[in-house]
Amino acid sequence: MKSISPDYSQTLSIFSRTRLNTLADQGLGISLILLLFSLPMAYITAVREIALGLAVLFWLIAAVLNRRILIPKTPLDWPLLAWVGVALLSLLWAVNPAYSFKEIKGEIIKGLLVFYLVCYGLNREDRLKQILLTLIVSNLLMLFWAIWFFYNEGGLLNDFTVRASSLHSGYGALGTYLVTIFPYFLVGCFSPLLKPYRWVLWGLVLANLFCIYITFGRAMWLATALETVVVGFFFLRKRTALILIFGLLLFLVLFIPKTVWFHNERLPSAPGISSQTVGGTGGDLIDVWRLSFSHLMDRPLQGIGFGRNSFSEFFKDFRAQHQPLLWHAHNTFLNLYFQTGLQGLIVFLWLVWSTLYALFQRSKEGVSSWSGMFSLAGAIMVLGFFSRNFFDDFYVDDNALLFWYLVGAGLSGVTWPRGNLTGSLPSDKRRKD
Repeated sequence: MKSISPDYSQTLSIFSRTRLNTLADQGLGISLILLLFSLPMAYITAVREIALGLAVLFWLIAAVLNRRILIPKTPLDWPLLAWVGVALLSLLWAVNPAYSFKEIKGEIIKGLLVFYLVCYGLNREDRLKQILLTLIVSNLLMLFWAIWFFYNEGGLLNDFTVRASSLHSGYGALGTYLVTIFPYFLVGCFSPLLKPYRWVLWGLVLANLFCIYITFGRAMWLATALETVVVGFFFLRKRTALILIFGLLLFLVLFIPKTVWFHNERLPSAPGISSQTVGGTGGDLIDVWRLSFSHLMDRPLQGIGFGRNSFSEFFKDFRAQHQPLLWHAHNTFLNLYFQTGLQGLIVFLWLVWSTLYALFQRSKEGVSSWSGMFSLAGAIMVLGFFSRNFFDDFYVDDNALLFWYLVGAGLSGVTWPRGNLTGSLPSDKRRKD
């Protein structure tokens, strides 16, 4: 029996490595799609964790086959590294170091992992098409369930007591999800790439607006209005955008009942305990701002430890004197200031600014390209996401993972030279096949 020649063995080895690399690439793509589909659905978190684990596995296989570390360079590398650093630094003063370290791993490190996985994995235009299709399918499912739940529970359009929550963990998380994906459908309506499907996208826009309304979340309304106005400035004349602003304000003032604008929630009374008014953004949250100023004067650089529960553990007297719902600062930026100190807030603002700048730079390609469309929608999403979280803190769990997933999608397939945050656009390495 003849032995296999060295040249044939080498050819066979190259073929096998290429085939395995293709399979790893396909496995990573499928895992990322499954991850995106499962992120909004609170009841299938096991699927989300399995999809993320499989994506990491295929990423590592590809790294071994290519004999190099497959971590793409991005304009967010240094801000993200600094953010991890200040979060870890807060452990020195954390009220509960074990809890804070667990939150850093679950919230920050996992978000970074999703971001870099998506940046590397979405390296072809056809994958952005698949991502948009996945967003549409999962959104249709969420909308159907939200509307069914709302009316099945006896919801009324002029009464906030029943709110849509869909397959999410509550109306706040649902509203944040809707605000996060809304710009992708709205921007898609103006893209030549999706011209044959515009009527579908406009239908999705209207259905999402309705579901955002029936969450009765005023912060979600304002964030959606901001996203709509920004899209108006990009695609319509400024005069039209101003008319749009005026029309939105008119609708909010004249057509939404006062019983919906001013909730007047009261916690139910118990034997021997009178009912307690819930302050909301115009009530007890003012006390949080006062507390933050006092904290800034006392210990500006010493955080209380990462994680929203650190607020309750550190400010026990404040918690005892205020409503139960006020267990954290109900503002992403205030929460992060309390948790990581003034330096942490500054680094996080740097990260948000760098994200916005990079996405807007990439969006200069225009919405006639898939990458340009995703980048512009991503930039508008960042504005809406943090506008919504200025009145609460849903920069956690699946909402935060979805945020970093979509940011990664907007910056994927690009080689960014270090320091290239000004001037010309970076080269696009996204494959067309």
